Amino acid sequence: MANARALLVHPEEGSDRIETALGGAGFDVTRTDTAASAVAKATTGEYDCVVSEYALAGDDGVDLATAIKESDAGVPIVMFTETDEEGVPEAAFENGVDRFLQKNGSASIDKLVSDVSTVCSGVPTSEPRRDISDHEPSASEVTRAVEDAPIGISISDPDLPDYPLVYVNDAWEEHTGYPVEEALGRNPRFLQGPGTDPETVEEIGDAIANEEEATVEIRNYRRDGTPFWNELTVAPIYDEDGDLAHYVGFQNDISDRKEAERLAEERAEKLATERRSLDRVLGRVNGLFSDISRILVENRDPNAIPERVCEVVAGEPGYAGGWIGEVSSATGRLEIRAASGVSVDVGASFDVDETPTEVREAIETEELRSGSIEGAADGPLEPAAVGGRRLLVVPLTYGERRYGLLGIYGSGADVLDRRERRVCESVGKMIANGLHSIETAEMLTTDRVVELVVEIRDSTGPLARLADAVGGEVEHLGTTRLDDDACELYFRADGEDTDLDELAALPLVESMRTVSETNDGVSFGVTVTESPPLTQLADHGSVVAEATATPEGATLTIEAPPEHDVRSILDVFRGEYEGVELRSRVERESRDRTVAEFAAAVDERLTERQRAALKTAELNGYFEWPRPVDGSEIAEQMGITRQTFHQHLRAAERKLVEAYVDPRPSE
Repeated sequence: MANARALLVHPEEGSDRIETALGGAGFDVTRTDTAASAVAKATTGEYDCVVSEYALAGDDGVDLATAIKESDAGVPIVMFTETDEEGVPEAAFENGVDRFLQKNGSASIDKLVSDVSTVCSGVPTSEPRRDISDHEPSASEVTRAVEDAPIGISISDPDLPDYPLVYVNDAWEEHTGYPVEEALGRNPRFLQGPGTDPETVEEIGDAIANEEEATVEIRNYRRDGTPFWNELTVAPIYDEDGDLAHYVGFQNDISDRKEAERLAEERAEKLATERRSLDRVLGRVNGLFSDISRILVENRDPNAIPERVCEVVAGEPGYAGGWIGEVSSATGRLEIRAASGVSVDVGASFDVDETPTEVREAIETEELRSGSIEGAADGPLEPAAVGGRRLLVVPLTYGERRYGLLGIYGSGADVLDRRERRVCESVGKMIANGLHSIETAEMLTTDRVVELVVEIRDSTGPLARLADAVGGEVEHLGTTRLDDDACELYFRADGEDTDLDELAALPLVESMRTVSETNDGVSFGVTVTESPPLTQLADHGSVVAEATATPEGATLTIEAPPEHDVRSILDVFRGEYEGVELRSRVERESRDRTVAEFAAAVDERLTERQRAALKTAELNGYFEWPRPVDGSEIAEQMGITRQTFHQHLRAAERKLVEAYVDPRPSE
């Protein structure tokens, strides 16, 4: 393959040796240093192979190979690189690279020349010379070849004023749209127009003045006014006496290639912009997640967390500040609990209808909403009013429990884009989860609780329908959440000969089983397809202490923290049932034991040997899986037999379970 064309994609530094080696082997080498320009060139069909470094400015060599492969250009690719990154050779071969070579001096250069020759289907210098005697083309054949050539060819006469055209071939007419009679006798500058680069025109003029060859890419215009990109080569032609006779011009329409280069550059710039934007987002995201996680771990005061969160938001680059507010169940107004970085007063109260559209929609839909200063109206909390450019409103919700709204103001037009909004949505969930965790811990450990007795007079509710199927009153013993978000409810029905057969026939019952049965009554579990609202109370920081149901309705005793909003609890039931009434509200001492009280109760029941067996087993990881030790090793540490150790451990485990299930002190 004589004069095969190789496209070398390589930084300028270190490219000379490669160009020299390939040129010495007979290749016509063109070098570029970016993947974007290489894709545009390689897909024109003008090159027989591509030789690329892996490390390039912008996209790397693997990205280049991928783009060429996707273009179906069919150009073989040889990667010649210094990189030793793990996985690069595999990625290169998977994405269309034919040969992969590591640089290691002159030996690798020789191997490169050999491999490039091979992928180009033959070594250029190895082709034999043929005897062409009596096969030289005649003058008429040369003339016909010039006339029929696929590229535009023109000839100008320097002996005439202004160097006019004296010849153009058919391809020149086709490229420019000018018929020969309109072109001859004129200087070819008539192809120039408003988009022609003056410096390129000057470069052509200098080459002609100095009788030098020049190749440029110039924007010309056809006869109908449409622009096209012309790869123009101008060269002097001398007569037999060595005097200047003509200038020949070769015109190649490269509009498609220039368009491909433009698109590639736009893609590269878009990718670079996306990468810069992503870096900024990741910087803010990492800061937000890290700082807010620390706040939720270090602070157990739910009143301090909103203030700290707003301070973190205000301190992040790109954010002007933020606020946290909550709609009051008493007044229906948005009350600001914390704010930082923006001109919003803590304790301020706003009519919801006067707040920005983003705030109103977030309250109504419980979904993230955003807007910018450009589309904002005048009013409280608008970006322009508080010193921001964009407003993002993030609902703070955990299940059915609402902890308010987080408002974040961006200080730049490129802040709070689609990706950043999704991250902020996750931050909102993390804050709500943290507040719920604190609220639940307070409820379980507080010395005082609010006891609510709620009566539901609605025979269509799940509990009433279960009681009706049993034929009398049922007592709710507890609930177990299942993996698929369903739940199993446990009940007890007193009396002899309780018939549970009708339970299984209820549409809401997926399955039913008897747990225990005595002369006094029966305990049973039902898996239901309609979870009663009492299973949602945990999302509101409350628990059901007692619940009974009859065919006419149900009565629930609910325990909640003293500061909890009772109305939100009642709304859980009023959204499902008619006839919901709060019968009583009493604040009293909590019946729940502290961790210390529970430990004391367990310790009171254990013997010394049982405590030793339990503690030794725990310290040795006996309760982990897989177990690092067995009972024999622990028994040996205690100086007892294996049977005695297991006897003490089983007794301790039994008493531990009893203390959890039945908190009454042992006799």
